[in-house]
Amino acid sequence: MPPAIHPVDLIQVLRNKQLTPAIVFFTSRRACDEAIDSFEHRHVPIPPKRMAAIKKVLEPIIKEYPSIAHHPFIPIVEQYGVAAHHAGHLPSWKIAIEELMRKGCLDAVFATTTLAAGVDFPARTVVITQSSVRKAKDFMELTVSEIQQLAGRGGRRGKDFVGFVVITPSPYIDIGHIAKGLTGNPEPIDSQFVTSYPMVLNLLKAHTIDHIQPILEKSFAQFQLNQRSNTFETKLDGIDQELTNYGQRECADWITQWQSFELAKRRRSHRFVKIPHETAEVNARLSFLTPGRVVALSREKAIVLRQYRSRGQAHAMLTVLRSRGRIVEYPAGSVTEVVDQVIDLVEIKSFPWCNAASLDHAIQMLEELPTRVRPLPIRVVEDSSEEDSAEENSVLTETLNDEFPCPACPSRHACRKDHAPALRLRQEGHRLTKTIHTLRTELWHRFQQHIEVLQKFGYLTPNCQLTSDGEWARHIRINHSLLITELIRMEAFDGIEPALLTGVLASIAIDDDRPGSYPRRSSGLGSVLKQVRTVAHSLEAYEDPPLLRSDIAAVAEVWVADQNLPWSKLIRMTSMAEGDIYRLLARTLEYLSQVYSLKATHPSLAEVAVNAMDLMRRDVLEELP
Repeated sequence: MPPAIHPVDLIQVLRNKQLTPAIVFFTSRRACDEAIDSFEHRHVPIPPKRMAAIKKVLEPIIKEYPSIAHHPFIPIVEQYGVAAHHAGHLPSWKIAIEELMRKGCLDAVFATTTLAAGVDFPARTVVITQSSVRKAKDFMELTVSEIQQLAGRGGRRGKDFVGFVVITPSPYIDIGHIAKGLTGNPEPIDSQFVTSYPMVLNLLKAHTIDHIQPILEKSFAQFQLNQRSNTFETKLDGIDQELTNYGQRECADWITQWQSFELAKRRRSHRFVKIPHETAEVNARLSFLTPGRVVALSREKAIVLRQYRSRGQAHAMLTVLRSRGRIVEYPAGSVTEVVDQVIDLVEIKSFPWCNAASLDHAIQMLEELPTRVRPLPIRVVEDSSEEDSAEENSVLTETLNDEFPCPACPSRHACRKDHAPALRLRQEGHRLTKTIHTLRTELWHRFQQHIEVLQKFGYLTPNCQLTSDGEWARHIRINHSLLITELIRMEAFDGIEPALLTGVLASIAIDDDRPGSYPRRSSGLGSVLKQVRTVAHSLEAYEDPPLLRSDIAAVAEVWVADQNLPWSKLIRMTSMAEGDIYRLLARTLEYLSQVYSLKATHPSLAEVAVNAMDLMRRDVLEELP
């Protein structure tokens, strides 16, 4: 959305107050381009001397990057001293704008917030027009780190004594949120470490399996996991201290003894209800599905309000709070993921199962949850129902044939009073102990899971040595590597044309699901993609499938197949921004180069890959480093 003040008026005010050059941050590409277009309608050109200076700076850049020679924004840049800079533009155009800004030729650059994080691009003034930004498919408030990144662009070293941050009046700005972001502490840095199949193969190529666990333990990811486990250990110490406050009893393990005594009494009176057997995965999660726990359902996040057993079948059920304040009942098995976050709730014994203040707080927290949240690692153990049943029968036999000391025990009244809170503390201690163990071993556990998959598919031997397939598969260091290596092994690419290979790899590389208009795919590409989808679906349990968009694949295919197709016409064939097309093709080139690295073991396929790369590198793509 544009600011409430017109872009031309905004820049005029900044010029009059000597607050230029400025970076004006918008939340969308369209807003940036519309702001540039508005200058043509108001016609407020800069002095001729500055126009000449801009042309002089652009001349060598255009010689180096001919793709921007006829860029539609060049006349506006030269006449009005303003420019747009966002991911929808070619890298060469962004290089030109950055150079003009460094040389002091521009009064303002209209940019998206992504500029703040990735480019050394200072200005005297930063203008913030909104406090939220579109992420994925929804608008989210800017984080403290993002606000400070934006503000940090204000002030040029060696040129300005003070940098300025200007906030424009707008219905889309929360001044309090911006103020908090400018003065608050940034969010903690989270490790982006991901265990991948190529990483496992390359580590096992260089090290024995005994040496790899210490390597993983020294990683930043494990350091953060250890920090989280230290927090849980502190809570566990507090629980142990609370349990000791109950003092000594006649029985060493009085909690278990009293629980067995109560169980025996219920069974004797025939009032014990047998709980149905749940799956191992559901059983592992049940102890974590307590009130306040954030969980993921099939399509959205929710907060647990209570856990109970259904009448009749006695299945594990949850009452959860969903978006827009909806309170819904779900089977516990509907939970797809347990999130490592708990909301404080004041529980009550009737609907809505927490007091009004807690409910309002939970609704607000649910709306503010980020798109990606940290899952709580839960170790699923093998089903041990038969062993539990045998153990339970053994206990029952003892309780039915022998008398408990509880009726005559002097601690009986204290045990009856303290058993419920003490049992809850012990159960919480068990949950914390399991969580701590899982966090301490999470990376290693993931690594072992990947080993098992690679052994199953024949890339590793049972003693973790690379097979012949594992030796070449370790060179495919890109996303969806298992899918690509399996396609190569089943000879899906044998005899394929360069254009078809390029289209298939582009459909694997793309991660954008925004709709648009695209060229029609060929029948050959459709046939190959159908086979790729079948393989991707079969591997879904081991690797997230790619989007495999045939319309996106057609863009890459037609670029390689039609060597007379100019870049400008390719842009007109699709609704994608040319910067997005450039990144798609550049990423596809990277995928082709990975396939070409297999020239020693798959020479025919490598030759097709290098031919496709040669056919792709023309026009704008010749400017790739």
